[in-house]
Amino acid sequence: MQPLCPAYILHSRPFQDEKLLLQLLMPEQGRVSAVIRKRQGKQRFALQPFQLFTVALTGRSSLKTISTLDELAPASRFNGKFLFSALYLNELICRLWPDDMAAEQLFNYYQQSLAALNLAQHTPGQLEPCLREFEFALLSELGLQVDWQHDASGTPLNADLQYLWQPEQGFVMVSAGWPGAVLLAIGRQDWQQTGSLQVAKQLSRRLLKPLLGDKPLNSRALFTVAV
Repeated sequence: MQPLCPAYILHSRPFQDEKLLLQLLMPEQGRVSAVIRKRQGKQRFALQPFQLFTVALTGRSSLKTISTLDELAPASRFNGKFLFSALYLNELICRLWPDDMAAEQLFNYYQQSLAALNLAQHTPGQLEPCLREFEFALLSELGLQVDWQHDASGTPLNADLQYLWQPEQGFVMVSAGWPGAVLLAIGRQDWQQTGSLQVAKQLSRRLLKPLLGDKPLNSRALFTVAV
């Protein structure tokens, strides 16, 4: 009997006759491609994103087959920009996380981000912090951890100085850039600091761009259409 493992559905699309091809996020297996039949009783109506399932996988190739799928918790319900934001998290993982690389910490970050997005629907001003924190957590898990305490030479950041980001180096002091006080605040996740959200977004975009390449994110386009 195959073991049951927790999983979230990141993406689904039709695959052959009466099947769906799913992208799953699992703690030990990471991002997994798996096929499931549509004709599975009530399960055909329950394959929702943002919902925790338990699954059993079979198969020796990179494309697995789902032999068992059960709901473990209700799906999180998002609307408008919060739905687009949740889809953005899913798309980032699908685009950036390597196949079959363990994702214990990422799985936890993802769960926490879904919960934070749910709370943000009822708490003004919390959406942007949630997105920025997930982006930097994902980048860190991919080996691109930002040192919010030191510049590229290892010198502690000075709140009164200005810095910019140099790829493969870190923060370097410049005459006109991002205030050190703002960078230190971002490192503390102090989003009340003036400019912290703006600078965090600018930096995350710079770090994500070479990883994402020239292909635009579909979920970002949803925000544009909505506006």
